Amino acid sequence: MAQLRILLTNLILLALPATAWADHRVSLEVITEKGLSITALQEWTRLLDNKGADSVKLRSGRDGESVGIEEVDLGRSQSYRVTAILGRDQTLHMPDGNRFTKRNLGELPQWFHRIKVGGEDELMRQPQRDGMTRAERKEVLAKLSKPLDFHTQDQPLAELLGAVRQLTGLNFDASPAMVARVKMLKAKDELHGFSAGTAMAILLRGHGLIVVPQREVGGTVNLHVLPMGASDDAWTVGQPLTRSPADTCPVLFQFIEVEINRTPLEKALGAIGPRLKTAMFFDHAKIAKDNIDTEVDVRFPKDKTFYKKILDHILYQALLSVDLKVDESGKPFLWITSAKRG
Repeated sequence: MAQLRILLTNLILLALPATAWADHRVSLEVITEKGLSITALQEWTRLLDNKGADSVKLRSGRDGESVGIEEVDLGRSQSYRVTAILGRDQTLHMPDGNRFTKRNLGELPQWFHRIKVGGEDELMRQPQRDGMTRAERKEVLAKLSKPLDFHTQDQPLAELLGAVRQLTGLNFDASPAMVARVKMLKAKDELHGFSAGTAMAILLRGHGLIVVPQREVGGTVNLHVLPMGASDDAWTVGQPLTRSPADTCPVLFQFIEVEINRTPLEKALGAIGPRLKTAMFFDHAKIAKDNIDTEVDVRFPKDKTFYKKILDHILYQALLSVDLKVDESGKPFLWITSAKRG
């Protein structure tokens, strides 16, 4: 891991470096509909000051005029001319369909920020809840499908995240407190050969953390490291199966003669694991939260059955459950977590 010793502090990015958009200017020309009072015009001139546009002009409208955005190429930067309409009801109509009133003018600086970063294309995007379009999320999935070519067990977590950054080209983002916390942690599992997304999710979840890919204004996607429960958009441990469980991991459904008499769970799993040739990972955080005792003795009556049934039976005796999952590249693994609800 020596060549991968990259401190997480070097990976923390500002959501939007100022150099990416500081030279891009936006002028706002507001066409006012007939019927607005002089008092209203004076008030709106004041309200629009310091709301993100570099210059603001209000004037009376002419027949046939409409909202729009015009881009002027100035060489190293762009200038955007935004034409908006202020209606008689004192609603500001913007080119992308957004409407602003006195109640939500606080959102206007962010609106102009998006233009300065990405112009009209940025405004017209239709992202999903996580801020990414389907195409953008597909691109992130492709990057996180790359397998880890390094070992993780007992390695410093901060260094592993640095290695994931090198592998995927995706940057991490975290608060100073989170950075300090991560630098004190070590990986609990060996994820060599598994896709970066699943590996990252397992390694972080082992310490009660999640990672949330989020597209920032301008197009950069950062991986935000947060405590569990802080977001519903965490990158999941494993991806949905695209084939039946039997086709995904045939060995799970092979029949064998079995009998287990008062054997520690860990020893029983240690005997079964090599036969499956399929990695098992424990949901350390959930198991600890639910105070699950994994050192219990388990039993299985003499029978001829398949491995999945054996696993279900002995794990449930410890209040655990097992799910078959696959990583981003389709590689199967078994995820062992608490069987308690909540």
